[in-house]
This record gives sequence, structure tokens and C-alpha cells, in this order.
Amino acid sequence: SSGESSGTTVVDSADVPSVEGEGEDSKQVLPYRRQLQSLRVMTWFIVSLQVALLGGLILASPIVFYQLWRFVAPGLLNRERRLVLPIIGLSVFCFLLGAAVAHQIVLPLGLRFFLSLEPADMISQWAVDEYIGFVLRLLLGFGVVFEMPVVSLFLSRLGLLTPDYLRRVRRYAVVGIFLVAAVFTPPDPISQLLMALPLMVLYEISIGVSHLAQRKPVSFDDDDDDPESEPPPPSDDDERAGPPDTLT
Repeated sequence: SSGESSGTTVVDSADVPSVEGEGEDSKQVLPYRRQLQSLRVMTWFIVSLQVALLGGLILASPIVFYQLWRFVAPGLLNRERRLVLPIIGLSVFCFLLGAAVAHQIVLPLGLRFFLSLEPADMISQWAVDEYIGFVLRLLLGFGVVFEMPVVSLFLSRLGLLTPDYLRRVRRYAVVGIFLVAAVFTPPDPISQLLMALPLMVLYEISIGVSHLAQRKPVSFDDDDDDPESEPPPPSDDDERAGPPDTLT
């Protein structure tokens, strides 16, 4: 009815990822007859603030990292600088890869599964704040957990982590993986499983990365980083003693 439609704000279906559809409906992001709704007065305002805040953090992150690098770089040795810069680039790549996997693979599979559980005569109308919060948590969670091989590479290059240790604690890591999946995903077993399975694969990849990183240890014999290569400064006793006496 018109009264019901006036009390509900329906978000355009092109704003949400596609999970199913045929013909013209396949071009829409949500399946046919499934729309997002704003159920409270300030819902869309709060959602817009959340999305704007996240977008601002992403756009400002290069400048933030650059200023942080300018602050930290003077205190690092050359060998540490050569290690940090590739790690930063690899971290950005892995985060974007994890978010892309969540958006393109995990999210459509999860939505398709949840929709398949609904009765045929049910019409799904999801709350926009819950849906966008679900998507953002999923993207952020996958982006963070895809950093696991990068952390393994960094710690292994510094000699703080070994592949043997990762193999020994594998059983405890599996428990931790499911705990992390429970934190970053909604409270349903399917979403947790969709995150836990890639995490376990990433853990095995981290073991291989740690093994490869240990085969090429970090060099600590650079001339420009060795404090013993520079002559020691003269002491006060040497300055007071003056030049050595010459034999006459």
C-alpha cells in the first residue's frame, strides 16, 4: 500500500552485490523482490557516515603511511629500510586481494546460500544498516587475515619465526583461526566457515613463505651499517695528552 511504501525507504538495488537472477534481473545487485530498507529515521545518515569514514581512511592511508615512514626512517639501518619498503607494498596488495576475494567470491556464495534457505513464498527485505555492516566486516576481516603470509615473511626474515614452530603450533592455530573468524563475521556458522577455510590455507602458505624466507637470511655485514667499521671518537684523555713525544 502507499502508506507502507511511504514509511519505508528502499535503496536502489544497484548498490548491493549480485547473487542471482536471470535475464534483466541478472544485472541487478540484489535478486528480484529483495530490496534494502531504512527502518529508522537516521539509518541512512549513520550508514553514510560509516561509509564516508571508511572511504576517507582508505584515501588518506598513503599520506598517513608516508608521514609515518618519514618519522621512522631516520632511525632505521639501511638493511631494515630495504626490508620494510617491500613489506609495505606487499601488505597493501594482500589486503586488497583479501577484500576482492571476499567481495567477488565469499559474499555472493554466502548470500546465495542464505537465500536458498528461505521459503518460496517469502520476500526478503533486508535492513540497509545491517547489510552494509555485514559487507564491511567481511571485507575488512578478509583484508586483515590475508596479511598472514606477510607477517610470516617479515618475522622469518628477522629470525623471530621458523617454519618448524609454525608446524608445531598448527593445532592451536586452527582454534585461533575459528576464533578470529567468529570475531570478524556475523554470528552464523556458514560465514565463519567461509572465512576459516581460506585462513587455514593461508596458514599453510605462511609455513612455505617462512621456509623460503629463512633460506635467504638478512645480511648484517653491510659496511654502512657496521658500527665497528668507523674509528672510535677520541677520548678526553687523548685530547689532554696532546701529540706523542718525539725521540731526540
